[in-house]
Amino acid sequence: MNGAYALRDVGYAYGDREVLAVDRLEIPSGRFTALVGPNGSGKSTLLHLLGFLAAPSRGEMIFFGEPATPSRLTALRLRVGLLLQNPYLFHTSVAENVAWGLKVRGYSPAERSRRAKKALDVVELGGYERRFALALSGGEAQRVALARLVALEPEVILLDEPTNHLDAETRVRIEAALQEWVRERGTTVVLATHDITQAHRLGAAVWQLDSGRLREGEPDNVFRGRLVAGEPGTFDTGKLRLRVSPPPERATCLRVSAREVILSREPQVTSALNSLRGTVVRAEVAGPGEIRATIDCGEQVVAVVTLESWERLGLTVGREAIASFKATSVKVL
Repeated sequence: MNGAYALRDVGYAYGDREVLAVDRLEIPSGRFTALVGPNGSGKSTLLHLLGFLAAPSRGEMIFFGEPATPSRLTALRLRVGLLLQNPYLFHTSVAENVAWGLKVRGYSPAERSRRAKKALDVVELGGYERRFALALSGGEAQRVALARLVALEPEVILLDEPTNHLDAETRVRIEAALQEWVRERGTTVVLATHDITQAHRLGAAVWQLDSGRLREGEPDNVFRGRLVAGEPGTFDTGKLRLRVSPPPERATCLRVSAREVILSREPQVTSALNSLRGTVVRAEVAGPGEIRATIDCGEQVVAVVTLESWERLGLTVGREAIASFKATSVKVL
């Protein structure tokens, strides 16, 4: 499969502090790719690099087979569209908002009108052309911003939490619009999200970001199951029962950050309501001075601990360990 991006040994730093380290990233063209991770993990920084709004501090970026050198960033930027979490709409009509980028790029009024109408149809806002943009609901405004991006017909669309804080109906509409655009145009879509279930719905290839480091695959510690009737805050995976606080009204998928999991050899006096005994089945380097350990507790639980803690506990593959985490560390996806 042809690739849209290939990154090798890419880093980005603020001053002398490196906030993003990408050993390898390959993004196929004409498909969805999801960058999944919590707030502050580096998702937005990576999107800015992919949108050529900034140059990496080190490493190599390839875009559709060509080096993305600093001298070419301005030209490459025109081939990519970026939609931020809280997009800005102008104090004018919906149609003028959608056509704004086309006007800046010198398209004729007739072509601007044609493309704007088509883009609004894609996001199911046909007939909204004359409405005042700032009078729209949050979900409608988000779809107008997406239409403005789609109207430019970029080769790549980059989305930063595109459905965050939107209702379920609006989320479904936006996801459907993106799927149609990928299917019809073969556009490459990269979205940053904290929601692994959204990545699943879109059939996206998943890369996980954690504290500025990227690795391929789904986030650690994603549990699927159901809430237990009559026991608020209790979630049953079929193999484990987890405590969640505050008790959610509904949940079918939960996540616990690997960095919120504490390992011990014996039960601890702690406020953590989840304490799971198991066996270490895998250990690997997670980063400088860190170990990513997988403990089989019926379900596999992953913890990222310091090398110092790992050695002090005398942990090795095959040994028993207890994985503990607070109920407040369990998040609904």
